[in-house]
Amino acid sequence: MLILKVHWDLQLLWAVLTITAKVYAVLLFIGAAYSTYSLVCIASRVHRFVKLSSSTDESENRHRLSEMAARLQTLRQFHALLFFLFGVCCANEVFATLRSIRYSAMSLSAATINVFEPVTAFAFVVFAVLLFLHAFQWAVAHALQKAFVID
Repeated sequence: MLILKVHWDLQLLWAVLTITAKVYAVLLFIGAAYSTYSLVCIASRVHRFVKLSSSTDESENRHRLSEMAARLQTLRQFHALLFFLFGVCCANEVFATLRSIRYSAMSLSAATINVFEPVTAFAFVVFAVLLFLHAFQWAVAHALQKAFVID
């Protein structure tokens, strides 16, 4: 597998990222923890709802399901916000990389392709986290959709 062949020095990569990317990375992991917690809560509520749906009235069931669907929609919007913020931060990292290439052209040691390694590593980590959040949200949305059909 290609990913296993890449050897990144994480401390060096963290050191070369701009402050904007560092702040975004911290916020991404905090947001991912919050999203994971919220998705676990919604999934457990859906699971309990499916078990207890026959014991409550129809209007209360619809209200609970719509409340869970609204929370899931809010998380979708939050994930879209994280994705768009990533675009801004990644563009900033690319501009910083291009600036470093321009500065290195003036020195005696020209830049190599390795200057793109921090941007690539940053993008890889962010996309891996966003992929996890998307897959988990999709699974919870599917369970919620099945609960709507059961009800």
